[in-house]
Amino acid sequence: DEQNAGRVHAVRLLNGALAGAASKTVVSPIERLRLVAQTTRPDSSTAMTTRRVLAEEGWVGLWRGNGLAVARAASSKAILFTSQDAFRVHLGSDIAAGSLAGIVATLVTYPLDLLRTRSAGAVGGGSVAEVARQVVAEGGVFALYRGMYATLLGAMVFEGTRFGSFGWLQDRTPDHWATPAVNGTLASLVAGGMLYPNDTIRRKLQYDKVTTSYLEAARALLKEGGFTRLYRGSGLYMVKSVPGAAIQFGVYHSLKRLSGDTSGRKKKQLR
Repeated sequence: DEQNAGRVHAVRLLNGALAGAASKTVVSPIERLRLVAQTTRPDSSTAMTTRRVLAEEGWVGLWRGNGLAVARAASSKAILFTSQDAFRVHLGSDIAAGSLAGIVATLVTYPLDLLRTRSAGAVGGGSVAEVARQVVAEGGVFALYRGMYATLLGAMVFEGTRFGSFGWLQDRTPDHWATPAVNGTLASLVAGGMLYPNDTIRRKLQYDKVTTSYLEAARALLKEGGFTRLYRGSGLYMVKSVPGAAIQFGVYHSLKRLSGDTSGRKKKQLR
């Protein structure tokens, strides 16, 4: 009935929020270094970036912007996983459901994503409140949505590929509590490797106050360091994706089991 359906959706939202928050907190230091690597000069290695952050901000600097990251991840993953479950029921396709879920989650949480990039991408920068005031002063409230089209494109393709790969793997592996964590990790690595250049370009649009178009950002990055510049920080991305994706998918699907949510595919039990 409607009341039971509402309860199920509410529980799924909570499960997704917990999964997103846990994931972001665990991988925050790696993600911080990756953001700095993506947005700073191309001759800085991971070791140089790490030393710079520690020298100017101390160990706590590795978690700079984590509050925003957790707020965004909790809301984004809650919307993402819940809407993907709902869309999959109606559309019968993991790829289409993932793409639509990625669009919805991005539209709702994009300002937090932009502020996170501006805050964590700068070493020794101001507080989150100062960053927010600076962004709004640059172009009004709509400046909080700067470069959103690149993120929407990336979210649509990334989540479509990720959930499509995840669904394909789930259909071909035994039903076990650890299976979603493993399959979610593999699916995230595949999707992330394919879409990483787009992530670098969208960060450029978010962080650079001068660059305004997708092609302009891409050309500037290629001029700065060639094709490899688009993959700067991808090693850190792969490292953080393993625990991050495992926690996201593992926590979400484990909480679904614990809450009695039996929706999903009927598969043989692992013996």
